[in-house]
Amino acid sequence: MWNLQQIQRAKVPVSSVVVPDLPLSTTFLDALSGDLICAFGPSADTDLGLPPTIELQRITRDGRVFVIASWESTLADDHVIDLRFFPDDYSVVIVCAKGDIVLVGGSPTVAAVDTDSKLDKPAIEAEASEFYVSIAGSIDAGITAACWSPDEEVLSLVTAENNLVLLNRHLDAIAERPLQETDLQSSRHVSVGWGKKETQFEGKGVKGMRDPTVPEVVDEGALGALDDSSTRISWRGDGQYLAVSSMDTIKEDGHDSRQICRRTIRVYSREGKLDSVSAPVNGQESFVSWRPSGNLIASVQRVIDGSHRRLDVIFFERNGLRRGEFSTRLLPDQKILDLQWNNQSSILALLLNDRIQLWTTSNYYWYLKQEVYLLNKESVNFMRWHTERPLTLILASKSILEIHEFSWELFGGSQSPPHDLGVSLVVDGTQLKITPLGIANTPPPMSFRELKVSNPVTYASINSTNELIAVLEHNCIELAKWQLREKGVKVGVPEVSKKIDLTQIDEFGVARQLKFINRNIAAVLFDYDKHSRIVLLAIDYSETISYSVLYSENFKPSVTAITARTDHKSLCIELATGEVRQLLVSAQHSETISSSKEIAVLPERCVNIAVTVLNDSLVSDEVDEEENRVVVIGLTAKGRLFAGRQRLSASCTSFSVTETHLAFTTALNLLKFVHLSVPSDNALDPQLEVPADVAVGNNTATTIADERCRAVERGAKIVAVIPSKVSVVLQMPRGNLETIYPRLLVLEGVRQMIEKIDYAGAFMACRLHRVNLDILYDYNPELFMRNVEKFVEDLGKVEYLDLFMSGLTDEDVTTTIYKETLPSAGHRRALKDQISSLSLNSAAQLAKAPEESKSKVNKICDAILAILQAKNRQTYVQSIITAHVCKDPPDIDAALTLISNFARDDNDKLSLAVEHLCFLQDVNKLYDYALGLYDLRLALIIARQSQKDPREYLPFIENLQKQVPLRRRYMLDTHLQRYSRALVHLADLKYDESGADIYHEVEKFVIRHELYKDALQIYKYEPIKQYGILKLYAKHLRENNEFKESGLAYESLGDYGNALESYVLGLNWREALSACELAKLQITAGQLQAIALQLAEALHEARRYQEASVVYLEYCRDLKEAIASLSKGFFYAEAIRLILLQNEHSYLGEIIDPALVEGFNQISELLSDCRSQLSAQLTRLRELREKKELDPMGYFDGIGGGDVDIPDNVSIAATSQASTSGQSLFTRYTGKTGGTAQTGATRRTAKNKRREERKRARGKKGSIYEEEYLVSSIRRLIERVNETRVDARSLIESLSRREMKERAIEIQRRYVELIEILKGCVVEVCTVSERDRTRYDEDGNMYLIPEIPAPIVESFEIMHILDYK
Repeated sequence: MWNLQQIQRAKVPVSSVVVPDLPLSTTFLDALSGDLICAFGPSADTDLGLPPTIELQRITRDGRVFVIASWESTLADDHVIDLRFFPDDYSVVIVCAKGDIVLVGGSPTVAAVDTDSKLDKPAIEAEASEFYVSIAGSIDAGITAACWSPDEEVLSLVTAENNLVLLNRHLDAIAERPLQETDLQSSRHVSVGWGKKETQFEGKGVKGMRDPTVPEVVDEGALGALDDSSTRISWRGDGQYLAVSSMDTIKEDGHDSRQICRRTIRVYSREGKLDSVSAPVNGQESFVSWRPSGNLIASVQRVIDGSHRRLDVIFFERNGLRRGEFSTRLLPDQKILDLQWNNQSSILALLLNDRIQLWTTSNYYWYLKQEVYLLNKESVNFMRWHTERPLTLILASKSILEIHEFSWELFGGSQSPPHDLGVSLVVDGTQLKITPLGIANTPPPMSFRELKVSNPVTYASINSTNELIAVLEHNCIELAKWQLREKGVKVGVPEVSKKIDLTQIDEFGVARQLKFINRNIAAVLFDYDKHSRIVLLAIDYSETISYSVLYSENFKPSVTAITARTDHKSLCIELATGEVRQLLVSAQHSETISSSKEIAVLPERCVNIAVTVLNDSLVSDEVDEEENRVVVIGLTAKGRLFAGRQRLSASCTSFSVTETHLAFTTALNLLKFVHLSVPSDNALDPQLEVPADVAVGNNTATTIADERCRAVERGAKIVAVIPSKVSVVLQMPRGNLETIYPRLLVLEGVRQMIEKIDYAGAFMACRLHRVNLDILYDYNPELFMRNVEKFVEDLGKVEYLDLFMSGLTDEDVTTTIYKETLPSAGHRRALKDQISSLSLNSAAQLAKAPEESKSKVNKICDAILAILQAKNRQTYVQSIITAHVCKDPPDIDAALTLISNFARDDNDKLSLAVEHLCFLQDVNKLYDYALGLYDLRLALIIARQSQKDPREYLPFIENLQKQVPLRRRYMLDTHLQRYSRALVHLADLKYDESGADIYHEVEKFVIRHELYKDALQIYKYEPIKQYGILKLYAKHLRENNEFKESGLAYESLGDYGNALESYVLGLNWREALSACELAKLQITAGQLQAIALQLAEALHEARRYQEASVVYLEYCRDLKEAIASLSKGFFYAEAIRLILLQNEHSYLGEIIDPALVEGFNQISELLSDCRSQLSAQLTRLRELREKKELDPMGYFDGIGGGDVDIPDNVSIAATSQASTSGQSLFTRYTGKTGGTAQTGATRRTAKNKRREERKRARGKKGSIYEEEYLVSSIRRLIERVNETRVDARSLIESLSRREMKERAIEIQRRYVELIEILKGCVVEVCTVSERDRTRYDEDGNMYLIPEIPAPIVESFEIMHILDYK
């Protein structure tokens, strides 16, 4: 789909200086400096009597000429075969046909000399005399061919004696090989005939059974009649092999006396070893050119097959076998002078007498893309491709050098709706292949239509309405009308209707480009020596085609490219300096066209440009000047993409511009879109926002894909962007086409249709391109809710409504997967949020708060339900069902009720409705819901849609049908485990079939399903039955250890015995002793004393010492036990108060003092244990963390020396290192290996998990859980110290009161010291590094577990009267 366009043509006059009129022999372009090295002669000037002379010149890029050297040749009929310049040592090696290899060397110092003004030549200077000329070597027999390797390290020569000689850079011999007839026996060619007609199945006949490896006709290699008998050499691009084309005289098979001449291509290695010989081909000529990529060797064959004659380019593989061909479409007797590949292997150039043909291939088809002529129309002597720039070609005549530069370009139609049909024009010689990609995506090399013209096409263009095609040829322009969009008429074949001679437009008549600006104005670019001229043509094709010259303008320096602006209002011209100018034109061309104006200067010269106007609704009127919003997009030959002076990409491979977007591909195989909109914050100096590269395969849930960037196939390039079809057509490297629908274009089309309230079009676009249908609501919820009825009407079909509602979610897709990236979108969202926040404060909005609290799905379903129910329910019953079951949670009861009521008398409708409902919901769940509605008929229909066994549900339903309604409902609710409802129906039943009361059945049902509360509610107006239920409930509570509530229930029933038992079991001593008082008629004083003693002992054992002391003192009258209980709980102050109150001073020494000593011992032991534990664990923790920091691999994998603790769960198998190579250092903390972290498979059973939890709890030394165990242990120690702080304070106070100050001081000191140690290390212990908090989820994504805050070490309130030691 790509064409070659000529973007630059430089003319360099050349002539000899020392000896006038020497012929130009050859030239070499220095890629480093851009200078031309030219060799003239040798030729004897007989008029002046001068000897044969060779002259060497250097022509700089600015046109200055320097004579490097000149010398006399020894032989008059000698000529230069090869010239090579080496810039590193500034030397030139020239190979002459008579055998001399001349070395010209010296320094680049230049000295100016006077020149003869009569020669009328450009300024000429001569090199200084430091240059020397020497003959580095000579071959007496002469040289027939010479060629340097691509790396310029090996010179290959073929002598007149048919010897191949290889020399190194210093011209020392590497190898010498004779070209012998025996070489032809080195290759035994066997072709299996892949792709040939012989390999195709042709039936069971003899011809069909022919061996495909044996061709019908075997070529003997007969020489062509026009063969020039020369020898040629060509190197492969990597310099490892070379091909030599030469003539061989061999004996004909079966005729020893008869000899034939054969053309042979030999392949040699860089060391001179023969690798292969080509298969014999009749009519093959001497030309040979090895494709730099290395897969093909090109040559020429003149085919004579009876009366059929043609001229082909044929190809060989390195092994000598044929590998296809193509016809040059030239006359059979046309003479070809040379055949050369460019260094990119993309173009094959054929040199003819008067022109150059440039051929390219795509999808195994060869296209003739250009025919290049010299400006002065002289014959071409030789051609050279630039060694660095693949699209630069040098042509030479007798006195002129022309440098032609090309670029790849798409010849296409308008990309502005409604004419954006993606029309693509592909040049192929005299045929123009036309394909409207928006109508028919015809794969190349085929095309939708073809236009036949007189001469090979130079350039082609189609007008903005796709109605007129203009074809530029070497000497004329041909116009053809084409009706593409005429309704009801088949698209016709365009035919040439008008031919315009270029000399009628411009005298010189050398046109390079042709471009339609709009519907009827076209621009033609003409080339001159040092400037260009653009002529605007007004073309009228209403009936017959006519034209007139509308305007012309000269441009200096020359023009590189011309293009029409995307809105077809102007022509944009890029000059060689990078300056871009604009010619404004009118569609009716009634206004006078003013001269061009500069609109931009690109940082570099671009080979392809496009111009558009930025647009945005947020641009104010003050800055809405069109010239301020024109942006020039340019692509350089090195892949840099610019928008004005802003660089958008450094690795762009192709781009296309529409009125709203710039689309381009990159070398990273990404397709990117840039919004062509003026940013709201910088409208005067717009900077386009380019999306960042999106990582392919990023599965993190937090990543929101940017709609402006997507991956494409490797090497894909943009052929067309069709906004009306929301599609992009890409061409793969092989040549095939692929049409994709980028998310950005699809979503933009959907958004535009929503804004136009075209919900039908938006829905179909979403359905076609698999876009989440939530966007129809989320993009503009208020608009959707105001137009729900129109939405229902637009969709029309029930299936479409069902599809929309069944896919709804509560997610706002416009903020997640379909986030809009247009610069004005952020402003619009902010404005919408501001309006919403203001409206929420209004009274009307507050009144609608319950409605707004509904979820999005329910809100939409309710709105659609309201519309559908108001319409014909017969038509939309299926959609009504869908709306009910798509709510969150599904309203299945309403759907089943609707089905049951709507289709009760029509079994067919009922079955269809049930089938649809079963499609939306689980059929087993629907069966249960139908039973819950007590509709056995509906349940039976649903059961038939399921996989249930009729032997299971039919007897069940038959049994239900036999029951009375209340019993049936009771059985159904029990089956569905709706026991509360079942209890209601059972209680309402009251009597069974025999008339007996079923209260006992109710009691059993209540006990079985623990429905005590429901039963109490049911029998709240029947006291006797309610009391019976309450008694059962009290028993149930006591059995479930709810002793207090059980006692309260029994007490409310007046059953104080059971109440007392429940209170005693629950240690509710106040309620128990109160119940004893209430039931004192049944309980004696002794029994009361025993109950109180039992309660006191139980409270003491439960460490409720203060409560136990109350019972001992008040009910047991035992002061001593009360004092002992208080002392046990560290309530020394209360115990001393009671002793003094009861005047029992002896108890102070008998009970209090021993208790204080015991408390001192207990606290002292606790502090000692805590301190020793903290010291040991803190030391070990620091040791572990230091080891982990120094050697994490050894720490986690248990790798270490002999004295290192080996973790207990590390495999000691010999393959442990290999098996864990895919793991991170911390997967052992997460339980995932390198594989399971990606697949999500845990591969761990419950037993293994329990075992790991036990290991974690033990914290065995040397295991990976030891550090975690130590941290947890110190945390628990801090909690324990904080808990005993109050008891220690009470002990210290009491010790000081009982004259035990030494003990009190000791406890206080040790407690304070421990608190200070804990405060100093708590942050160190409890701080976990980010690395240790790293975990992996089931999808292999990394996350951090929350950091547990460090515990607070509470300060100890000291007694200042003891704080003096």
